[in-house]
Amino acid sequence: MLSRSNVFSTDKVNMIIVIEFNQILRRLFHDVLKKWTHVMKVSETDRKILKALQKNPSYAQAEQAASVGMSRSSYWRHVKELEDAGIILKRRVELDARKIGLKLRASCVISINSHRTDSRNEFETHIKAQENVLECFATSGGNDYLLTIIATDIESYYEMMSTRILNHPTIESAHTSFIMDTIKDTHVLPL
Repeated sequence: MLSRSNVFSTDKVNMIIVIEFNQILRRLFHDVLKKWTHVMKVSETDRKILKALQKNPSYAQAEQAASVGMSRSSYWRHVKELEDAGIILKRRVELDARKIGLKLRASCVISINSHRTDSRNEFETHIKAQENVLECFATSGGNDYLLTIIATDIESYYEMMSTRILNHPTIESAHTSFIMDTIKDTHVLPL
């Protein structure tokens, strides 16, 4: 039979275990949470560099440095720091899709039939492999994903959707809106 002092010490031990467990969890997730919530302090010089790079990333380094009033080596050091910090993710070439025959663009909202992790991962892996899918966003609300899809024409869109997207076992439903005109299309962030 347990005495009152034994029950108290068991409760005390359990309380200590819970406190220690919470402290361990905080330490484990501290770095992860710090990465998710950390916003790097960007100096005014860094802002000038980022604006110049977004405006015309194809300029030579010397031209970019001159446009923000810096030496080439100082400019390069700042750019490297911004890349290392993950602020500059990549540099890319943008093509005119219409001029290379990709005239049809559509937004497609997808609902999947299960929200289990394995189902989501299966769907996302499948979508990442589709070259006509330019973007895929997980969304909140009534649908699960928003896709941006490009194709040469309505026939190729239909073929791609019916054979490579809609027949995937994770998809419950899909609704498409075709893009009639582009009013604004930018990747330039406000700084």
